[in-house]
Amino acid sequence: MVPGTMAAMPSARPSVVEGLEVEEVRDGVTVFDPATARVHYLNATAAIVFSLCDGTHSASEIARCVAESFELDEPPIGEIEDCLRMLDRERLLR
Repeated sequence: MVPGTMAAMPSARPSVVEGLEVEEVRDGVTVFDPATARVHYLNATAAIVFSLCDGTHSASEIARCVAESFELDEPPIGEIEDCLRMLDRERLLR
């Protein structure tokens, strides 16, 4: 990404691409995309974000859930938006 520019956000209510193989591991999840033969490792926070991408939650709602999960004072909306952009770039969201 060019400094000073923002990549487009994924869908207002992102959902996971169909056909991905998701497996829980000790500190997150692995996601295998058979279409690209790539394996993605998501840490615990990214795994929570990914699991909430079911087409019913907005970025701000996902940030509130993450804040509750980690007992944060404020929802980390910027970090969640960054995570959603990364998941979108990796073609894990639609």
